Amino acid sequence: MRVIVTGMGVVSPIGIGTDQFWSAAVNGISGIKKISSFDASNLRSQIAGEVSEFNPSTFLSPKYIEQTDRFTQLALLAASLAIEDAGGLDTYAPQRVAVSIGSGMGGFATFESSAIRKFRNQPVPPFTVPRTMANSAAAWIAIKHQLKGVNLTCSTACSSGANAIGMALDLLRAGRADVVVAGGAEACVLPLTMNGFEILHALTTGSNADPARASRPFAKGRDGFIMAEGAGILILEREEEATHRGAKMYARLAGYGQACDALHIVMPNMEGQVSAMRGAIEDAGMAPDSIDHINAHATSTPLGDIVETRAIKNLFGNRARDIAISATKSLLGHTVGASAAIGSIATIMALRTGMIHPTINLEEADPECDLDYTPNVAQQKNPRTGLCNAFGFGGNNASILFTTLE
Repeated sequence: MRVIVTGMGVVSPIGIGTDQFWSAAVNGISGIKKISSFDASNLRSQIAGEVSEFNPSTFLSPKYIEQTDRFTQLALLAASLAIEDAGGLDTYAPQRVAVSIGSGMGGFATFESSAIRKFRNQPVPPFTVPRTMANSAAAWIAIKHQLKGVNLTCSTACSSGANAIGMALDLLRAGRADVVVAGGAEACVLPLTMNGFEILHALTTGSNADPARASRPFAKGRDGFIMAEGAGILILEREEEATHRGAKMYARLAGYGQACDALHIVMPNMEGQVSAMRGAIEDAGMAPDSIDHINAHATSTPLGDIVETRAIKNLFGNRARDIAISATKSLLGHTVGASAAIGSIATIMALRTGMIHPTINLEEADPECDLDYTPNVAQQKNPRTGLCNAFGFGGNNASILFTTLE
């Protein structure tokens, strides 16, 4: 049984919709700018990847806007774009359409603003709890599109989107759904969240004057990641049903691997990353030498990029140098729970177009990062297989494997 991607929707700092997103990615356009959504002058990191063109009032009623957090609104737009791209889901019984969404932080914007109001003895908005819930994005997607099947939410930090897509693959294989709306969403470009990551020394603090060059995975002198927001959604179906309804087919979702380090709450670990990548490859019934492309987790932290490079070399051996790697976060920053969902769309578009988008700002690589990261300029490599990696706090490592349809 083969699972096929038949629709995609993306809302990102470099574009809304797959065409706009992919054009910007291939051309190496950065979406990182000075923060505009709040006064960040008291933060050490004052830049982020914001979706500045996003306006919920263009597609949501006042009722929806009142009752939803920004991360849910991003997810709703991405889901609508994906469902439209798939030609609609009306041929399926609503009870057989599942939703599987990942988010690391959930409705944190609502939590933060409501907490401030409470501490100031001001009235707390009536929808504070349902807006804050991590599962609100999945729930509202189901409500808006009347999808009455399994409804799941995964929250495993930065690997949330990857695990949500992997859970969707499991649902289809188990026969618990006929089609799944799957992906991730995040909106935590917020004072408290960013300050928290600053305290962990995770964010870049030396690039405020030049935002477009701030995110530099694998580069010498990188000093941390850039917070970003966005959403990515895939429509996943069995190939037989997709063929029967005449759906367009982008790629095959072939494998899913997941592993926990069980070592440290925030530090990356090579063993877990190797296990997740190997698990995805074995789940697809393939061997490591069949992998042509990797969309790396690559957050631009000093240690994280080195550990991922070591993991790739450990698993693939000498062939690691022949694999075309790219870092989507160099373009838009780190969208946390949405990152692997957006990275999956980049991986699928690489398989569909043959182009590997560049890892920008890679003028001089870290000596310990010595693989082919597609520096600065897109490359025509015509990959047939692609891994998308996602490694999160809590030692949560996930990898998902896509292939061309041949």
